[in-house]
Amino acid sequence: MAADKARYYLEQSIPELYEYEKKKVFTKDEITAITKKRSNFEHRINASGCHVVDFTRYAQYEMNLDALCRKRIKRLGVRARMHYGTRRIFFILDRATRKFPGDVPLWLQYIEFAKREKANGVLAKTLASALKLHPTKPELWIYAARHAVEENLDILEGRGHMQRGLRFCTKSKDMWREYAKLEMVFVAKVFLRRAVLGIDQPVKKRDEGNEDENMMILPEVTGEDFEAAKKDKSLDTMALENIDTNPALNGALAIVIFDQAMKEIPGDVEFAGDFYSLFAQFGQLKCCRKLLEHVVTHMLNTAPKHPQTLWLSVQLPLWAVKPTDPAFPGRLSKVLANMGAAVVETDNRSDLYLFFARYFTELLKASPNLDVGIKKVVSASLIKYFKLAEKEDATKPELYARWVDLMFRREKKEEALRIAQRGLDRFPEDVGLSKVERKLKSS
Repeated sequence: MAADKARYYLEQSIPELYEYEKKKVFTKDEITAITKKRSNFEHRINASGCHVVDFTRYAQYEMNLDALCRKRIKRLGVRARMHYGTRRIFFILDRATRKFPGDVPLWLQYIEFAKREKANGVLAKTLASALKLHPTKPELWIYAARHAVEENLDILEGRGHMQRGLRFCTKSKDMWREYAKLEMVFVAKVFLRRAVLGIDQPVKKRDEGNEDENMMILPEVTGEDFEAAKKDKSLDTMALENIDTNPALNGALAIVIFDQAMKEIPGDVEFAGDFYSLFAQFGQLKCCRKLLEHVVTHMLNTAPKHPQTLWLSVQLPLWAVKPTDPAFPGRLSKVLANMGAAVVETDNRSDLYLFFARYFTELLKASPNLDVGIKKVVSASLIKYFKLAEKEDATKPELYARWVDLMFRREKKEEALRIAQRGLDRFPEDVGLSKVERKLKSS
């Protein structure tokens, strides 16, 4: 039975191979080798004990063969049908998903190939079948939503996929994060379209000398901006909406997603922190600060002593404020005051000290031209909390490593070496501190 099936499927490729031989795309020996290879694959996948990998290897072989065939046809300049390889690969992947319908990576491979070949009909059909068979797989819903937004430019379809997926995957953190990201990306696109249309730009005064009553004043738009935003027609009407009243643009929709995610997955501070990090990536949006404050408020209400909660609350005044901004010194003073209060409140000083050290050591590295007075204040605050952590036995290897790096940057090599040695006394098996000590001794 398996041999008959294999022979039947091999016979389907005879016209294709005959055409390639006639037009000298492949030699007779190469066609013999292709036939032998296909015969081996067909007998293997039609056998009772076949595996998913047999189908994937067969499909990969056909993909490579099709790529070679296309290159030779182009080089030889002959006219030949180009659809043979693609059709055969689709057929193999379709048989594979029918044989192993429970294998999600196999479905994703089929979908990716259809997308690459721009076979929209096959892609839609395959994606629908995959979602129907695997409604509890978040990765499929996320893929469908991204495809709807990025390829079809349809935010409503993308939202629909996310909302249907969340009915089946209410506890999936990835689904909630991706849903929020989808909405934030869409809002960013809308603001880009508003910039292209000149809606948010201040009205320029007319040059009275060149004023013409029959001339219409249009906003200035660069070609690059126009090309980036002109394709997405769904943004046109949204761009004209009032930002303050539209829930999709003023952050209200993102807040609803966050609140619902917190209800479904309560008490997970790190999950809430993921939303903070996600929203912080869209600092150019007007609603961003409101979103961050909402996340921090929720975290303070649910886990007021958690170090991540307190740290996000501590550093919020400095969010989106550059060190060269005139408001920076005042905001820095507020952050340092907040840190002092947070140290008293937290139930885990070790992590809080580490959050503080990471933020400000990276700030010093990224701002070599920082004002001398500000640099002194930041360095003194870092040293203060480094010493407090050591005194309270709340240190970690990373904390010592950052302390050593700070001293080394301040050209205090001997003190840096002593700190590294103290760190190794507490964490003798830490590889990172050992490397730091060796580097100091050799420099």
